[in-house]
Amino acid sequence: MNRCLKISAGILVLAGLVALSAGCKAETGQAEAIENQIVTVERGDLTVEITAVGNLAFSRSEDLAFDLFYGQSGTSGTKGTIGEVLVAEGDTVEEGQVLVTLDRDEWEDELGKLQDKLTTAERDVTDKERALTKAERKVTTLERTARDREDAVAEAEREVTASELDLSQAQLDVETAEYNLSQIDEVKEAQDAVDEAERNLELARMGLTAEFGGNSASDFIYWNNQKVKAETELAEAQADLQEILTDKGITLAKDVALEVADKQLKVKQKQLTLEDAQLAVGDAEKAVDDAEYALESAKFDVEEAGHDVDDAQLDVKDAQKALADAQKKLTDAQNKSPEIKAPFAGFITKVNVSGGDEVLSGTVAVQLADPNKFEAEIMISEMDIAQVKVGGEASVQVDALSGLTLPAEVTHISPTATISQGVVNYKVKVEVASLEEMIQKQQAAQQEAAQSIQEGELPERLQQAIEEGRITREQAEEMVKQWQQGASTQPGQVAAAALENLRLREGLTVTVNIMVDSRSDVLLVPNAAITSQGGQSYVKVALPDGTFEERTVQTGISNWQFTEVTDGLSEGEQVVVPKGTAVTSTTQQTGPRGGVMMFGPPPGR
Repeated sequence: MNRCLKISAGILVLAGLVALSAGCKAETGQAEAIENQIVTVERGDLTVEITAVGNLAFSRSEDLAFDLFYGQSGTSGTKGTIGEVLVAEGDTVEEGQVLVTLDRDEWEDELGKLQDKLTTAERDVTDKERALTKAERKVTTLERTARDREDAVAEAEREVTASELDLSQAQLDVETAEYNLSQIDEVKEAQDAVDEAERNLELARMGLTAEFGGNSASDFIYWNNQKVKAETELAEAQADLQEILTDKGITLAKDVALEVADKQLKVKQKQLTLEDAQLAVGDAEKAVDDAEYALESAKFDVEEAGHDVDDAQLDVKDAQKALADAQKKLTDAQNKSPEIKAPFAGFITKVNVSGGDEVLSGTVAVQLADPNKFEAEIMISEMDIAQVKVGGEASVQVDALSGLTLPAEVTHISPTATISQGVVNYKVKVEVASLEEMIQKQQAAQQEAAQSIQEGELPERLQQAIEEGRITREQAEEMVKQWQQGASTQPGQVAAAALENLRLREGLTVTVNIMVDSRSDVLLVPNAAITSQGGQSYVKVALPDGTFEERTVQTGISNWQFTEVTDGLSEGEQVVVPKGTAVTSTTQQTGPRGGVMMFGPPPGR
């Protein structure tokens, strides 16, 4: 790759087609100097370009494949059978045209299977939801039962409390009745005798214990005799008490006997009541135990039913997920097509399948390309890549079509370098304007020019070129005269007809020029006229009196031949170019290679 820098010092445009632009060859004013030359400083347009060679490629091509849905042909994957192939390699097709189809019966059968799965999933969700509702109702019933049993436990506990109160009252009544019985004088005396005998017996027994151990044998005999005596007295006192209570052995006064009998009867009655109260307490406590057991059982049933609800909820979620999956698969399948249609107009570059072939999802069936959309990929060195920007203006010259230059636009710059034998380059793509677009623009421009000429006016673009000083009015009028003498009877069809015979092809070698900088209507000096020293630029100016003056100048951009001078010189001054330097005039130039330059905005602008 090399850098080509060229000058456009005066572009003459006829209907936007034929142009005089800066190039690398001069029509006049170019000569090998035998001795130092004197060159006049003139204004012109200066363009800096990066040039590289590449090949044309389709910028709009697409591999067209079937997007099959899951489970097709009864398999666990995505597979289908080709029905018809409606195109062959090289065929031209229109946008939306059907290119290849799948077996439709097989396709509809698979859709039917997915619909059946969806129906089954819907029914399963309904069944699971019903089971969940049933489980939830069971929980509600069991919770109500548990609450009832909690009430039963509370009631039983209250019965226990009431029975315990009755028992306490019965015990008090028995004690009262016994006390009343013991307060009858005869009974009291007999009871006192019994109590006295019991105390004596207890005292005798204490005398015989170890507390009195260490006493003599006579002491032991004494206390033993006391014990025997106390036991006898106790037995007699108890017998006397029993006789009184049973009215045996002695004769009590009639009223005393009646009183004793009455008191004894009340004691027995209270004792019976006490026994009933004790039984009631036992029954109430057993009722509490039974109620608590029933409550625990109910709570266990509620817990188990709760687990059933949890399981039923999980079943519902699983069923809903399966339903959503079935719905997604069916929707996905319905959104797909058993046909491959052309997404844009173009021609078929490759056909990979035949009728009856079994294909997997993603298998490329055909390849389609747009013959009007081309790009070129070139390599730009690491020294120049910083100047290249996406969206930058470019032009493409087709080597096989001499003189054909098309506008282009930089569309991609590789973020990574390509390194070969230590040389660092970056891939850059430019998109080329289509011939079809350019034909339409040229036809419109030529019709506009023809109309202006017929009205006796110069075409707008020629008038603009005159105003910008790129050509003189005489040159423009001469161009119009030449065009009128050889013009077709149908203005606007001359250039279009020529372009329609041209056809770009993939692989054609092209030279790509990427514009990185440009200046219009600036002072231009041949590079050879400028010398540099200590970071400062100088030129030798030829003065009117025949003498020479070395002058400091400020420079701007430069290409392979000319440099922009921003300060230090004026238009019309003359500078010295050293001997042996070829100088090209900045005003007398023709288009590159004498061919046709297609002018217009880059693609997409």
